[in-house]
Amino acid sequence: RLRATNIIEVKVALIMHAMSKILFLTLLGFTTGFSIITSRPNAAVGARPTTALAAKGGSKKKNGIARTTKGFGAPPPKLEDVLAKMKTRTPDNANEVDCPCGSGKTHGECCGPFLSGEKKCLTPSDVLRSRYTAFTWRYIKYIMDTTHETCRDYREDRVAWANDLNKGGMFDSFTFVKLDPSKEEDGENENESFIEFKVTLRANEDRGGSVAGQETIISERSRFVRAGADEAWTYASGEVRSDVAGLEDVALN
Repeated sequence: RLRATNIIEVKVALIMHAMSKILFLTLLGFTTGFSIITSRPNAAVGARPTTALAAKGGSKKKNGIARTTKGFGAPPPKLEDVLAKMKTRTPDNANEVDCPCGSGKTHGECCGPFLSGEKKCLTPSDVLRSRYTAFTWRYIKYIMDTTHETCRDYREDRVAWANDLNKGGMFDSFTFVKLDPSKEEDGENENESFIEFKVTLRANEDRGGSVAGQETIISERSRFVRAGADEAWTYASGEVRSDVAGLEDVALN
């Protein structure tokens, strides 16, 4: 009886050994099926980790590797994707209606080419009028594009900047009624200019000391600078005055 028991134990041991060997080979085949390379010799400092998927079968190349730089986690949002989700106040027939800046021309003949990027602002007045139209119809990207890097409103993180403008910088509680600009004033050199102007706004609701339907006037003296290879003008700063509580320090353009 003892001998029979020993024989059974030996058989069990052999079976367990065989099963562990099969399991080891299975795991070995699985782990060599793909690998994640988190560092490479002589890689540039700050380079993104590269995920390499080994081509196991289906390829005659000995070192066939499919690479991707996606890594782990969601990629940062792109500006164009963020802007696409933001509302605008642009009418469907925008190019056919009178331009909001009050030039007397249609939008397609006036500020439209500036907002679409077809034309650059070659005068300070171009910047003022087109930015007024951009605020009126909520062209957030254009506001950022025409803001000089020395302006206090300028931000390197354009996605965060766009989100902030969308949240509280586009005067959503008001309707833009009229732009009344003065003549351009020369600055210290040919690349600096100033314009004084007034903007009439109409409150859409009772809020912040304003009554729905009430009109208020914002006055500003804006500074514009010219720079870059295309010599385009951009908005640099402004001194704002308003009779509406809470808007005294708001730079409209």
